[in-house]
Amino acid sequence: MKALTGYLNQGDLLDNDLAACLDRQLDGTCHWLTDDTEYKSWRAGADGAPKLLWLSGKPATGKSTLAAHAVKQFYDCNLDCCYFFFKHGDKSKSTVASMLRSFAYQMASTNPNIRSEILAMHDNGVLVDADDERTLWRSIFLSRVFRTHFHQPYFWVIDALDECTDFACLLPMLAKIDKNIPIRVFITSRPSSAIKTLLLQERLLVFTKQISAENSHHDIRCLLEASAPFLPIDDPIACESLIAKILHKSNGCFLWVVLVLKELETTHSEQQIQEVLDGVPSEMDSLYTRILETMAMTPRNRKLARAILRWTICAVRPLTVDELKEAIRLDLGEVVPRLERTVESLCGHLVYIDRNSKVQIIHQTVRAFLTQNGFVSEFAIDRPQEHSRLAEVCLQYLCSDELKSSRYRRRGSAARAAKRSVLAEYATIYFSEHIVRSPSSGDNQFAMLSSFFNANILTWIEIVAEAGDLYFLTKTAKNLKAFMERRAKYKPPLGQQVHAIGSWIQDLIHIVTNFGKSLLTSPPSIHFLIPPICPQNSIIYRQYHEYPRCLAIVGQSELEWDDRLSCITFRGSQVLAIASRDNRFVAGLSDGRIVLYHTSTCQEAGQLAHGTEAVRFLVFGSSNVLLASGGRQTIILWDTNTGARLWTVNFKERLFTIGFNEDDTILMATNITNCTLYWNVATGEELEKFFVSDQVEDESNTYQSPPIHAQICGELNLLAVCYRQRPINLWDLEDRSFIGQFHKSAADLYHGPLLVVMVFNPNPDLNLAAASYQDGDLVIFDPWNQKQQAIVEANAHVLAASPDGATLATGDSGGTIQIFDFETLQLLYRSTVNDFDIRAITFASNNTRFFDIRRDHCNVWEPSAIVRQTATGDGSSEYCSEGVTGDVETMGTQVSDDSQAITAMISDGGDLLFCGQESGSVVVYEAKTGRRIQELYSHSANAAIMLLEWNYQEAILASVDRSSRIQTRKISGKGSDRRVAGPTSLDQSVGQAVRQVLFHSSGTMLLVSTLSSDQIWTSDGHQLASRNASVRQSWQWIDCGLSTHYLLLAVDGQVQSFDWRTLKGPISAVLRIHPETGHYSPLVSTKISSQGSSVCAYFRGPPSDRGLARLRFWSVSTSASTTQPLLLADIANFDQIGSEVKTVIGFYKLHLLFLDQGGWICSINLERTAKEKAYTRHFFIPYGWHCSGELMLAISAKGSIVLVRKNGIAVFHRGLDFEDRVVLDTDGDAGRSQTGSHWRSPVLENHIDSPRIAEHQWDHR
Repeated sequence: MKALTGYLNQGDLLDNDLAACLDRQLDGTCHWLTDDTEYKSWRAGADGAPKLLWLSGKPATGKSTLAAHAVKQFYDCNLDCCYFFFKHGDKSKSTVASMLRSFAYQMASTNPNIRSEILAMHDNGVLVDADDERTLWRSIFLSRVFRTHFHQPYFWVIDALDECTDFACLLPMLAKIDKNIPIRVFITSRPSSAIKTLLLQERLLVFTKQISAENSHHDIRCLLEASAPFLPIDDPIACESLIAKILHKSNGCFLWVVLVLKELETTHSEQQIQEVLDGVPSEMDSLYTRILETMAMTPRNRKLARAILRWTICAVRPLTVDELKEAIRLDLGEVVPRLERTVESLCGHLVYIDRNSKVQIIHQTVRAFLTQNGFVSEFAIDRPQEHSRLAEVCLQYLCSDELKSSRYRRRGSAARAAKRSVLAEYATIYFSEHIVRSPSSGDNQFAMLSSFFNANILTWIEIVAEAGDLYFLTKTAKNLKAFMERRAKYKPPLGQQVHAIGSWIQDLIHIVTNFGKSLLTSPPSIHFLIPPICPQNSIIYRQYHEYPRCLAIVGQSELEWDDRLSCITFRGSQVLAIASRDNRFVAGLSDGRIVLYHTSTCQEAGQLAHGTEAVRFLVFGSSNVLLASGGRQTIILWDTNTGARLWTVNFKERLFTIGFNEDDTILMATNITNCTLYWNVATGEELEKFFVSDQVEDESNTYQSPPIHAQICGELNLLAVCYRQRPINLWDLEDRSFIGQFHKSAADLYHGPLLVVMVFNPNPDLNLAAASYQDGDLVIFDPWNQKQQAIVEANAHVLAASPDGATLATGDSGGTIQIFDFETLQLLYRSTVNDFDIRAITFASNNTRFFDIRRDHCNVWEPSAIVRQTATGDGSSEYCSEGVTGDVETMGTQVSDDSQAITAMISDGGDLLFCGQESGSVVVYEAKTGRRIQELYSHSANAAIMLLEWNYQEAILASVDRSSRIQTRKISGKGSDRRVAGPTSLDQSVGQAVRQVLFHSSGTMLLVSTLSSDQIWTSDGHQLASRNASVRQSWQWIDCGLSTHYLLLAVDGQVQSFDWRTLKGPISAVLRIHPETGHYSPLVSTKISSQGSSVCAYFRGPPSDRGLARLRFWSVSTSASTTQPLLLADIANFDQIGSEVKTVIGFYKLHLLFLDQGGWICSINLERTAKEKAYTRHFFIPYGWHCSGELMLAISAKGSIVLVRKNGIAVFHRGLDFEDRVVLDTDGDAGRSQTGSHWRSPVLENHIDSPRIAEHQWDHR
C-alpha cells in the first residue's frame, strides 16, 4: 500500500478525521438515524430503494458525527465502506478530486482486485492528474474499479458536501454509475437548494432526510448529562432543571451547547450559572459577538488572539501547534512556549487543538462570522489584508539566511533540512497562495518577492523537489502571474524588478516541463546542473550558470525556451492518425503500422500491424488498454497490453469516424452512407445500425447526400454529421433521436459556409462543441440547444480538445498552432513552426502535453501557458481577482536544414569529432568549443553519411554513405589543422546496406559487414577476403586489439573468433551469451576499453518486455592455443539495470559510460564491479535533447560528453565531476534516495560506504 499512498497522494490523516468525530460521539447517541425505516431500506438495498441517501441539517447539528456513526456501523457489520469528510479552507479536503483519490485508496485497501488494478497503473507509469476529478473518475473508477468484481456492496459516506468547492461535478458522476454496480452513497450537508436542483437535473432517486430539533434533543441530552459532573451544581433536581433549560434554548445546535458548557465550567455559584443562561443569546451570531467582547476585555492578549485567529482562519491548511508558535514568533516577535495550553482560552474556545496537534477553528460558522462583509470588530478578519500579512511572514522566512544558497556545497541536503524552521514546509509550499489572495497595490510584498528571487530561489526549488511534487512550482508560477497582472493595474509593469519576476515565472514552468523528472531524482541538481543547460536568455542561466566548477555546455544551446519537447520522425512513411490515453500515445502510419510510445519518455513501446491499408483512425477506450484502429474499410480492436488483435470488421463503405461509448462496452462508427453501426466490444458482434440524414426544418423530407464530416463523442453520447453548405446535424446516440441543427448563419438561410472540422468538448459539465468554417471563423456552441457562445477568426483546419475540456487546440495550413480557452475562445498561446500540413492534434491525459502530426513526423509539445492554465486552484472565493487579462504567449520554432543534419559521429581520440552529414559531407568539430572547424571532404551530393570509423595509429578515416559507398581518407595535421592528405585510398560500393565497418588495429585492413556478407579490404582498396553469412538481424564484430591475427563476432547467442585476413572460422566458440535463459535478446552495441582487455555488450529486449535487456562485461585475454586464440570470460553483469539503459556511450579510463532512460549520464567502475553492484549518476541531458531520433554520443579525451543535436553538437564539460552513487539491492533494484543528497568539495572526498546506501553521495570535484 506504500506505493498507492504516494501514487494517490494520500496522507495519514484519513482515519484521524473519523476518530475525531467518533471521539465526540457519546454512547447511546445517533441511533435515531440508523433506526430510521428509510435508512434501513437504503442500507439493505431493498427493491425500489434509491442508492443515494441525503441527510441535511442546519450548521452544528451533528451531521459529521452521524456520518461517523454510520461508518462505524458498517465496519462493525464487516461491510465495505469508504468515507470522506469535506472541510472548507483545507485544500487537501475541499475538492472532489481529493475525495476520489481517497475512495480509490480505501477501496484498494479492502479489495485485492481493485488494488492490483491501481498498482498496475502505478507500475506502468500511468500519469493521473491528482487535481482533475474527471480524469480520476474516468481512469480509475470507470475504467478499472467499476469493472472489478464486488463481493458485497460498497458504502460511500460523504460528509459536508456543501463545504466542497466543486460539488456540482460530483452528482453527475454519481448519476452515471451503472445500476448493477453495488455502490450506495450517504451524503450529509447543510440544506442546499443547489444540491437539490442538481439531484433533480440528474434524475437521481434519493431518500431525503432533514435533521430536526426533535431528532437532536436526545443526543444533546446525553451530552449534557455527561457534562453534568463538571458543573458547579450538586442537587440532582437543580441539575435536571439546568439541563432542561439548556436543551430548550439549544434549538438542536450542538455547537451552541458546547460553547455554553465551556462558559459554565468557569462559574462557581448558582447565581453565576443563572447569569450565564440569562446572558447567553440563543442565536450563534449573537453568541460569537458575546465571546469576542469577552476576549477584548483582556487588552494584553488581544494582539496574540487576533494573530491566532488570523493564522487559523486564513492558513491554506491547518497549522500544527509548533508551526503556529513559529508563525507567531515571525509575525509578532513574541515567543509563546506553552501555546497548546492557552490557545483555546485565549480565543474564547473558538479554536481548538485536534488529536493531530493541529489548530482548528471550532466550526465553519466561526469562519463565516469573522470574515463577513461589514463586520466591525477588532477581531474581524479582512481576508485580503490578512493574507497579505501571512504572505509577508512567509517571505520573511524565505528571504532569511536559513535558505541562503551557497556557491560551494559542503553539507548534504538532509543535514540542512534538519536545521530548517518548523514553518519551512508551510512557507515554502503556500506562500504564493497568500500572495495571490492579497491586494496587489502595495509595494512591500513586491519588494520582498524580488529579494527572494534574487537570494534564495534555488534553495526553495530544491526544497519543493525534495517534497516529491513539482506541482507547487507550477502553482506558484500561476499565482505569481495572476498577482503581477493585477498589480499592473496600479503600477506600470516597468523596471528591472518587474522584468526579473516575470522571467522567473516563465522559468519555473519551463524547469518543471523540461527537467521535472531529473529534478525529482536529484533535487540538488538545481544548483549546479540545471542552470547551465537552460537557454542563455533565461534568468536562471544569467544568474547562476557561472557558479564555480558547475557543469558547462558549449556548442548547440538554446537562446530561448522551446515548448516543442521532441520530434519523432518516421522515415519512409506518412503519419495519418494520432491518439493518446494515460501513459501511451500511438501513431498510425501510411504503411499500415501502428507505433506505440510511452507518453512521458517518448520511447517506443511496441508496434501493431493494422494491415496493408493506411491507418487513418485511432481511438482509445476509457483506459489505454483498448485501442480501435481504422482504415478506409477496416476496423480492428486491439489489446495494447498484449498486442493481441481482439477482432476485425471489414466493410465496403468509407469510414468517417469511430468512437467508444463511455463505459467501453460498445464501439461505434459512421460511414459515408449515413449509417452508424454499433459493435459489442467484448465479442465484435454487430449489435445494430441506424441511419442519419440531413434534416430540413419545418419539412418532412430529408436529404440523403453523403456527409463531409462526422464526429462521435462517447462522453456526451452525441453524433454530429455535416453536409456540404448545410448546418450541423446533431443526434443522440443513446436513443437514436435527432436533437437539432446548429446554424452558423441565420437559420432561414439555406446555404451556409462550408464546415472544415468540428470537435466536441469531452467535459459533460460544459456541454460545448467547437466548429471551424471555411470562412475562417471558429465557433463555440451548445450542442443541446444549438446556441452560439463565442466566435473568433482562427482559420483552423485541425481541432482538438483537452481531456478536461478546458482548452482547445487549433492548427492551420501555415503550421501555426493556437491554444484557446474552450468556453470563451480567449487566446492563450500561439506557436508558429516553419513546417506545414498539420494533419491532427491530440492531447495527453495530463491536459498539458499535446502532439501534432505533419507529413512524416510527430511533434511533442508542452507549452508553459497550458501548464499554468491547468494548475488550477481550489476554487476558493478567497482568490483576489480584480479583472485582469493575460498576455498571449507566442513561440516560433524554426525547422532546421535537413541537409546539414549530422548522421554519424566519431572521436579522433583527442579533442576533435568527425561528423558525417545528410548532405554527404564529412566535417570536423572541436570538442573544446563545440564549433564546426571545417569540411574535410564529401561523398556524392545528398548521399548521407551513415557510418564513420577512425584508426588512430594510421590516421585513416572511413566513411560509408546511404548508397553503400565506402571511402577511406588519410587525415594529416593535428587539432584544428586536420585536413585530407592525398587522394581517396579506398572508394568502393558494396551493393548492400552496410551495417558495420571496423579497422584492424594497425589500420591496414578494413572489415565491411552487411546483412548477408562480410568482406576484408586493404586500406589501399584491395579485397582480401569475403564470406557469406546467413541472414542475421543482430550481430557485432569486435577487434579488441590484443591479437593482430584474430577478431571476434557476437551473433546467435555466442561469441566466436575468426581470422582477420581470411575471415576463416569460426575457429572456436569463445563464450555463450546469457545461457541461463536461452533467450537471445538483440545485441545493440559492444564497446572496448582502451587497453582492449574489457568488453561491454548491451542486449536490448523487445519493446514489449524491456526486462529482457542485458548489460554484460567480459574480460579478454590471448592464448597460445591455435584452437582458442582469444579467451573471453564473464566478469560482471548489470542485467538488473539493463532495462534502464538507453544507449551505451563507451569507456573512459576504467569507467563505462551510458545514458539511462531518464537522460542521466551514468558510469560503472570496472575496478569495483567485483566488490559491489553500483553505478554512478553524473549529470543529465535535457529530455528534449535525447528523446527522438537516433542518439549519437561520444567521449572526448578529457572526459567531456558530446551529443549530436540538430545540425551541430553540444559538449558537456566537467559533467563527470559530479557523482551520485547508486548501490543496487541484492534483488537488483536501484537504491532510492531517502535522506537527501551529499555534495562534497575536493577537500571532503572521503566518505563511508554502507553495505546498502540509501542516499545519494555527490562529489563536486
